[in-house]
Amino acid sequence: MTVPYSLFPITQMRLKNISSCFFLVWFIVLGEIQFIKFLSPQLGLLPVLAQTGEESLAEEAWRLYELGYEQTDRGQFQEALATFERALAMAREVADRHLEGVILNDIAVIYRILGDYPQALEFLNQAFTLRQDINDTSGIGQTLVNFGAVYQSLADYPQSLDYYQQALPILQGEQERYGEAVILTNMGELYRQLGQPKKALASFENALSLFEEEDDRFAMGIALANIGAAYDALGEFSQSLEFYQKSLAIATEVEDTLGIGQTWINIGAIHEKLADYPQAIQAYQQGLAIMTELGEVDSIGQAFNNLGSVHRRMGDYSQALDFYDRALEIRETIGNRAGMAVTLNNKGVALFEAGKLPEATETLYAGIDVLESLRPGLSDINKVSIFDKYRQTYGVLQKALIAQNQAEKALTVAERGRARAFVELMAKRLSPEAVQEFADRQIPPPTIPDIQQVAAEQNATLVEYSIVGDNSAKNSVLFIWVVKPTGEITFREVDLSQLERFRDNLVPFLVGEETDAQPEFLLTGLVRGSRSFITETLPSIPEKKIYPRHLKQLHELLIAPIADLLPQNPEDKVIFIPHQELFFVPFPALLDENDRYLIERHTILTSPGIQVLQIARQAKRDRPRETAGALVVGNPVMPIFARNPGEPEVGLGNLPAAEQEATAIAAMLNTQPLIGSEATETVVVERMGSAGIVHLATHGLLDDFSESGLLGAIALAPSDRDDGLLTSEEIIRLELNAGLVVLSACSTGGGSITGDGIIGLSRAVIGAGAESVIVSLWQTDDRASAQLMQEFYRLLPQTGDRAVALRQAMLATMQEYPDVRKWALFTLIGESATR
Repeated sequence: MTVPYSLFPITQMRLKNISSCFFLVWFIVLGEIQFIKFLSPQLGLLPVLAQTGEESLAEEAWRLYELGYEQTDRGQFQEALATFERALAMAREVADRHLEGVILNDIAVIYRILGDYPQALEFLNQAFTLRQDINDTSGIGQTLVNFGAVYQSLADYPQSLDYYQQALPILQGEQERYGEAVILTNMGELYRQLGQPKKALASFENALSLFEEEDDRFAMGIALANIGAAYDALGEFSQSLEFYQKSLAIATEVEDTLGIGQTWINIGAIHEKLADYPQAIQAYQQGLAIMTELGEVDSIGQAFNNLGSVHRRMGDYSQALDFYDRALEIRETIGNRAGMAVTLNNKGVALFEAGKLPEATETLYAGIDVLESLRPGLSDINKVSIFDKYRQTYGVLQKALIAQNQAEKALTVAERGRARAFVELMAKRLSPEAVQEFADRQIPPPTIPDIQQVAAEQNATLVEYSIVGDNSAKNSVLFIWVVKPTGEITFREVDLSQLERFRDNLVPFLVGEETDAQPEFLLTGLVRGSRSFITETLPSIPEKKIYPRHLKQLHELLIAPIADLLPQNPEDKVIFIPHQELFFVPFPALLDENDRYLIERHTILTSPGIQVLQIARQAKRDRPRETAGALVVGNPVMPIFARNPGEPEVGLGNLPAAEQEATAIAAMLNTQPLIGSEATETVVVERMGSAGIVHLATHGLLDDFSESGLLGAIALAPSDRDDGLLTSEEIIRLELNAGLVVLSACSTGGGSITGDGIIGLSRAVIGAGAESVIVSLWQTDDRASAQLMQEFYRLLPQTGDRAVALRQAMLATMQEYPDVRKWALFTLIGESATR
């Protein structure tokens, strides 16, 4: 459950080449000598000057600057500061403004090394103003990158990314490829901090290629360490260790003392993950000794944190807590918020395991508070990524509260730990007054009275699941809360310790071959242990049979423990709030011991979180929708596209059944369908905003075409104004007023599993403003789906409720198509009532 290493950068400056910093890895802060060499050759290092008094002073200023650089190179940072201050005074006396800007920049870098971020920003501001005055373009780029690095250390990721993006066009191009490599490295580290290791790895590898072109051994060593850390984050430890060892060899070769120290800390983290604790302690202590000698305080804090984690894993809680307290003292002093969040989490876990539950609870709440302070200002997908990176804290806190018989408080933590970015995305649909209220602060998580009010307003029974555990089944549990419309809250716990192992996701469980394996083994498909990040894609269920035995086991695990709490009237609604892989459970199809499907007993819908329902209902009250009719699309001319860069283009098959479905439904909704070449992406987008109902019968895709982390696209007809692929990233930017969007295509409910729910088409549609969305969990059967959809639209005006209409349509379709794949594939997410 712990994060056994620092989650924040540790700075190093090495002016002979570049300045750098670590976040387990190093990200590069621009120093000056390398850029004088490559970008500003007009400066030179020691100008040849006539021996006048003023010119001798100018020469002396440069000599002092070189001395300061050598002191920095040896890790003598305080001495270097004193030398730079003398050189700065001389540069000002002889009016050498270029040198003045160089020295101001490098003083800032040293303050960042020492963890004095306010001083670093002060000197960077002076350097930036001066360099603007003298129109020093490359110097401006360097200082922008250093601004980004300081804000990255302060966990102000939006500011950091903004500075890097400002610097990139300045430091790009044939003449400044080194600067481009530096920014690629820094942005790669930022992606890693945000929990996007694949993007980080790509950036680091591109940077390594550029450094190799420059034949810069020092920079190559940093790049190799960065790649090692990316592999570490991806869980590929042998690859990680290999790159760390290559980095260590280069750091030793070029006498990079700080690099040697940090790489030992990185190697220690890998040994810890491999449970080789003596080796981990030895590596950490080697790194700590070097960092202590250098006075590199952030790295010292990192080493203390890591040593605490090793001792916790060994059961030596007294020693672990001592190391955590020393790490916290350092991280609080220098303002390293992300590091504080990590150490507070780790300390909370140690206290919990030591049986000190009140102290653990207090510490974990403090960790959550710090964690949530990192999120304001981030983009939607980056909020999702950074939350997933730290989400184990919420699970441990739930355990601690449950152990103290505080089940309702644990429910508020479960809500606080899910769908936070989704809630903030949806809040943009509130009244202008409410939007302004939350403009400068986060939306507070729901309280128990809020949760009870949601159940009452929805007139539904809420069922919230929370899977809490590590990467083995040994300590895993399933928490379930049931909230009745009356406000009564009941908690149940399902022990998962009997499960032998976890599988990667739920899909193999649902379609696994019939065997004589014990139920304990088969049930393992339900659970995934907590990880630092989860970005795997849920594939669609292939064309195999979904076995009744599996559906019964799902019912036994998820429904049987709470069956006595669910409503007896089949017309009463039950809203399931799944967690992790449970989002892919076909709840309507779960079978009880009497072979009755759950949809026969209950009216069902799902939601990523209880607060999502609260915000959706508030938005419905705040902003009445003005819509005009329905938009129905069927079987558009399919686009031709490459799924990945460099791959050959492919086409999609014709869908005559989808055309028939659209034609029939359009007649029921009193509109004309868009068919074939008429259904261009441009035309569909233009009409979606005003439509009250949107029904799209076409191909659905789960690719990340925009490389934004938002998976999914709807295939429409291409035109000279578009490519025919309406991606999730494009959908989420729309302003929809539809009460209902139906994505009648294969696997439109799929996507990436995160703590925010499934990141895919359904989230994009709700985030764009739709009240509700119906999506499919697997591949559709054309005839059965068309019949189910037509029955749904026939019933919708009669019932005035989407969940009720969908239930009755499923029951009717079940009579003709009893195979569960043909009637149970659709799920309703969002608001149920049409009025």
